[in-house]
Amino acid sequence: MQKATISNKQIGNMKTTKNIFLLLFTFATLTVNGQNHLIGVTGSVNWTNVTANNNFASDINYRTGFATGFSYDYIFKKNFIIGADILYNQRGFTNDIIFIDENGNPTGQKATTNFNYDYLTIPLKVGYNYGKTFYCFANTGLTPAILIDAQTITPKIEFLPSEQNDVTDRVNKFDIGGIVEVGGGYKFEDRFWLYLSFSYQRSFTTITSSDYFANLKIRHNGMAINIGLKYALTK
Repeated sequence: MQKATISNKQIGNMKTTKNIFLLLFTFATLTVNGQNHLIGVTGSVNWTNVTANNNFASDINYRTGFATGFSYDYIFKKNFIIGADILYNQRGFTNDIIFIDENGNPTGQKATTNFNYDYLTIPLKVGYNYGKTFYCFANTGLTPAILIDAQTITPKIEFLPSEQNDVTDRVNKFDIGGIVEVGGGYKFEDRFWLYLSFSYQRSFTTITSSDYFANLKIRHNGMAINIGLKYALTK
């Protein structure tokens, strides 16, 4: 019975992956007169955390990570934008263990457990671009993501050694959320677009499963500072 459940989940993940890449292929083959077609590279520094029910943890903090990858945009005559990125994206959180003395008072010492979740993320965005040499933009969209790796890293505590556990097979393999982004940039050499932006993401789905924090609903959220460079294929 358990094998059938796992098999159905894997089939569902495969179908989701197929649908995502089919959508990307549709973007890549779309041709509309008067568009600017932009390809680019992007990178960001991320600060991610989670929300959960049932008071999951009182001392959870942000994980600092990064995202990097490629972007593709269409900009229409009216300056509306549709686009998609393909990113390697680090998410997660940390949990502090506070040491106390025999009277229950904090000693000032702590140990931090890291919960790291790495994804292949494919943000699908729509937005608006305004300006010529200097420009600004705003985007919103969805962030489908497929889990690549999940690790729980526990530090050494007194006589106990540090430990790293691979929980990739236990965490929900697919995540989807929403994103909002605002930024601005500078166009130079006719076709190069340099930009800097701020974005916020929040997951709709939970990372938990029947084998991983089964009684909780844990969802990613986070913010990022992004920098990128795009090249216009057509003026």
